[in-house]
Amino acid sequence: MSIFDIPKTRYISHRGFQPMAPENSLPSFTYAGMLGQWAIETDVRMTKDGELVCCHNESVDSYCDGIGKIADMTWDEIKKMRIINGNRADFFTDEEARIPKFSEYLAICKRFGSVPFIELKIADAERVIHAVRGAGFSDDEVVMSAIKFSGLKESRRYTDKMFIHWIFAEEGKLEELAELGNAGYSLNIPDSFSCPESKIIAARSMGLKICLRAADSVKVVEHMQRLGLDYLPTNCMHERII
Repeated sequence: MSIFDIPKTRYISHRGFQPMAPENSLPSFTYAGMLGQWAIETDVRMTKDGELVCCHNESVDSYCDGIGKIADMTWDEIKKMRIINGNRADFFTDEEARIPKFSEYLAICKRFGSVPFIELKIADAERVIHAVRGAGFSDDEVVMSAIKFSGLKESRRYTDKMFIHWIFAEEGKLEELAELGNAGYSLNIPDSFSCPESKIIAARSMGLKICLRAADSVKVVEHMQRLGLDYLPTNCMHERII
């Protein structure tokens, strides 16, 4: 069964369920899983000694109680830092409030049956795909996303079954995305009510899936569903709301 055949609203919890915990934290991923989210999104980076970790920014500055770029630090250095920025950051233990390993994120997705929706922040798609497979996921159970189109092309070199998603796609290059197959994209249109229906029709004509950001209210979710969008990135909505 395709991940798009799962009978639920296709919410993508952006960096986990942020209303209850800091973004990209173990608790935010766990809450998203407990709420039955279709997918849990994260950003994957790599430490100086080759550990894959989940963090949006290239540095931990203002996010943790330390400073420095993730690529310049070892895992032993990073794991000692505490996440201090985000909802209920003071609520969690030091172990809970640290930057997670990518493997820990994957284990949470596996435990709750949520689709890993992975944003590549490094230029090593092969390493990330290897980690996903090592966590027990088949390629057709995962979404690989990137802002840079080169990251998607690199991913496609190693798998034709993994769904790829282009973040804020360049509309002039959508045919090239379609040629890669099994793909979708988001448009950088902050207000979904201003999105012309022609944009959705264009995606369908090329066999691509499409979404907009962000589905953060019942009104917006209902409108996105009427538009026929394929999945709904959200910072706060979940299956039990609508």
